[in-house]
Amino acid sequence: MSPDEQDPYVLLGVTRDASPAQIRERYLILVQVWHPDKHHSSPENVRAEATRQMQQINNAYKLLTDVRERETRERRARERQAGEHERAQRERESSARQARERRAREREAREREAREREARERETADRLARERERQAREREAREHQHPRARWTHPWYEPAGLQGPLTIHPISISLSDGAEGFTLMARFDGQGAVVFFPSADGDLLLFRSRESLFRYLTESDAHELAGIPGWDGFMNSILKTGIDTEDDQSFDFGLILYNLRSPAAEWVPRIFITNRDLIIEIAEAFELDEVLSLLGVGTPIDTFDNLLRVVDRPLAGWSARRQLGSLQPGYASTAWRKVIRHTEKRIRWLR
Repeated sequence: MSPDEQDPYVLLGVTRDASPAQIRERYLILVQVWHPDKHHSSPENVRAEATRQMQQINNAYKLLTDVRERETRERRARERQAGEHERAQRERESSARQARERRAREREAREREAREREARERETADRLARERERQAREREAREHQHPRARWTHPWYEPAGLQGPLTIHPISISLSDGAEGFTLMARFDGQGAVVFFPSADGDLLLFRSRESLFRYLTESDAHELAGIPGWDGFMNSILKTGIDTEDDQSFDFGLILYNLRSPAAEWVPRIFITNRDLIIEIAEAFELDEVLSLLGVGTPIDTFDNLLRVVDRPLAGWSARRQLGSLQPGYASTAWRKVIRHTEKRIRWLR
């Protein structure tokens, strides 16, 4: 605005905070006063002044309306931008809130599932623990129920036995490491036959030497005393107690331990002594499946033949070479089956 021009607000007679509608209303009033058509009959100087005033009013109106329109557009643009920004902010906040709620629901679902799984596992563990305790109580109670033992073998006939039998206490360690004690009575007649104490078709294995000793000294608790040589055996254990020599100790767990190594590293004595004992048990209790796994020509028999000569000076060299070249897989599988089937026919007593 030049120095000669009047302030448009003053010229139109409006305040600076007037709205566009108020400016227009004031402009129309001035037009009614100063429009040249209103002064066409007036003197020349009046018409000239009216024309000048009308030009100033139009310029002022145009200036103010342009400013107002620009301000209005800018304000609306700002408001629209602010609205879009606010809407976008609300959408972001809503998305963030929904994401937090979703994560919270998922976390709660995971925690609930974990609690339920933990509860199920705890319930299962408690049930299994109760079941194990029940089985342990039943097993212990059964082990305290001493059956009436008798010697077992298909050929066992007390009346037909001639001459005293050789009776030995033996110890057997099973695959789980549990050690038990029992007896074996060998009859060297027309071919060696070994009898074992049994009840209901199971080999009796005592948890300790003391429990075996107590059982044997109670003559009314068993039918083992009817064989030749029993009195001599009882006299010896009454003097020295139940004692097992090294060659009367057997360990099925050592077999499984050796099976983890190459065949060339197997300890011959462990396999030989345990195989002989298991054959005698299988013959006494008629364990046909065990006998078939240990029979002539089987993988176990092939390795057994080599292990029996591996420590000899000359034959042992060839046996060691053969052991190193053979694959022990079939023999290992057969040994595990033999031990498993044999242990199924053992009854523990306390």
